[in-house]
Amino acid sequence: MPNPLSRGLFNLFFGSRRKPFASLPGPQPGVLGTAGDFLGHQPWDVCARYGREYGGVTLIWMGPSPGVVLNDPAVIAEVLESPRRMEFEKGNISEQVRPTVTDDTVFIAKLSGDWAQKRKLEPMEQPWSPRWLAAQVEPMHRSIVESVEALLKEPAIDYTTAMRKLTFDAFAVAAVGEKLPTSVFDDFMLLGKGADARIQSKLPLKFVSPPKGFDEAKARFYGQFADRVRAARKNPNPHGVDVMSWTLRETPGIDDQVLAHLLGGVFYGGAFSSSVTLVGAFHQLQKYPQAEARLAEEAASLGDGPLTFEKLGGAPWAEACAFESLRLLPAVRVFTRTPSKDAQLAGVTLPAGAMIMISNQHLHRDPAHWTEPETYNPARWLDGGAARDPLGSGHFFPFGRGPRACVGGDFAMVFLRTALATIAARAKAHVDSTEPFEEGFFFGVVLPKGVTGKLVARQPQAAQASSEVRASMA
Repeated sequence: MPNPLSRGLFNLFFGSRRKPFASLPGPQPGVLGTAGDFLGHQPWDVCARYGREYGGVTLIWMGPSPGVVLNDPAVIAEVLESPRRMEFEKGNISEQVRPTVTDDTVFIAKLSGDWAQKRKLEPMEQPWSPRWLAAQVEPMHRSIVESVEALLKEPAIDYTTAMRKLTFDAFAVAAVGEKLPTSVFDDFMLLGKGADARIQSKLPLKFVSPPKGFDEAKARFYGQFADRVRAARKNPNPHGVDVMSWTLRETPGIDDQVLAHLLGGVFYGGAFSSSVTLVGAFHQLQKYPQAEARLAEEAASLGDGPLTFEKLGGAPWAEACAFESLRLLPAVRVFTRTPSKDAQLAGVTLPAGAMIMISNQHLHRDPAHWTEPETYNPARWLDGGAARDPLGSGHFFPFGRGPRACVGGDFAMVFLRTALATIAARAKAHVDSTEPFEEGFFFGVVLPKGVTGKLVARQPQAAQASSEVRASMA
């Protein structure tokens, strides 16, 4: 709360600007407006607190400029889903990540520009996408098994780092049909750090320098995919089930460079967020051992041999664990929008360029909607729970809401279900501490810190049963 002098100075210089917004509740502004609330605090925590204290719409001030924090599902739908969504563009994150991604990605396209055309080019928007998606379970399963076998040899792991590499490798198999060299992952991370520096900078972007070797890493990273597309064009794989092979078969007229850029964009679209979701899942499963035991039992029941899409359909608990992790610890917790021109919203007129912050943290844990919202309880998603709160609905939108929700949301769900079932069948993910972990921020995604432990190999089911029998007879 700003002190009386600070509040007085704001009112002296900008008091007249407050009158049109008098109908909206919010914290008292000081010289910095209400921006001081966000200093030293994660934005999603501040947005959630505003939801608890002020309700669905909170007036904020970024210095002398008004904005709003939205925790009201109906108002959020108006901004993200209704025909009025065209009035609200993404916040400045589009410019912050622009040097890392390419102009072919839908992520930075403007609704008022060529967003619709670029969205249509996305592989996951194609008519064949469901068939491609079903075909990814088996190859991703093999990739994850290899990653788990390597991690089992490590005496200790940092889960954020380990799950990020595991996820990157599985995404590579889905994108181009094989794992990529470690050097490509290194370039991927360097480009991610370049974008993160821009996202977290308090300076104007023109003063933020990219990390050393950024331009060369970008050329190498996207060049990897360009080389693979050209090679696949010359020698197509008629049986390839990866995105690249499927796109070249179904959309042979696509430009090689555009396809290469789309393939590279798959990683920035979901590798960070999906890996973070796995970290949160294993942290919570350690905290709730009955849920973890049920996941292991279900994974073992899927049998030996390749995991397929059909088998994965028999793993409802893995899906429930993924949903519950996305509810309690979503990787993306704040979405920003800004009016492209003066816009009426929540009974006031927001000026063009005003900050609109949309939070899911409060709504995902709203006690008026969820039973025991702070408890990790995958069972809430069974027996019609997923139908009551589907992805993208008012109180559950980890991938966003509306037409501009994450284009890879369905792929992320298949990956998460595959990863949870595959890892649980082979290892117990031991986590050193079940205390709340520190949350940072990287590439617009929550960054778990200090989640350490190790993977412990599970006994084969028969051997485990025998040891349990011997133990009971002793």
